[in-house]
Amino acid sequence: MKFILAIIFTISISYSQSANGKSSGSVVEISTMSKSPVLTQLKIYLNTDGRSENLRGESIVVLGVNEVWVKNTEFVSDSGDKYLFGNKLKKNDINLIRQVSAEYGYILVYGEGNSEVLVYLAGVNGEKDSDAVSIEL
Repeated sequence: MKFILAIIFTISISYSQSANGKSSGSVVEISTMSKSPVLTQLKIYLNTDGRSENLRGESIVVLGVNEVWVKNTEFVSDSGDKYLFGNKLKKNDINLIRQVSAEYGYILVYGEGNSEVLVYLAGVNGEKDSDAVSIEL
């Protein structure tokens, strides 16, 4: 009797594994984040002066309304200040803050009705990966 139960138990485990459990090795990842194509130049309204500004650089991805992911990109303000969003966040070639290297770039959030731009370190998939740093333009 124990032998028959052991065989039935083994067969039922084998069947359930083949029907439900074993992976084919193909893992599908689905992302709900909608991104634009990678750009090298983008005209946007970063502040409330009514004029568009130019972002230029290696990688610019529009993530959503008033949100842009940039890497190795520069922006020159109306006052002539040059902001570089490279491995370090720089204004006129001077580090703005002490920070770790921005391996995946930055997320810029703008258009909150003032001339402030919030800057976050970007994660590998374009998510905000730090606290915000505020830049007054």
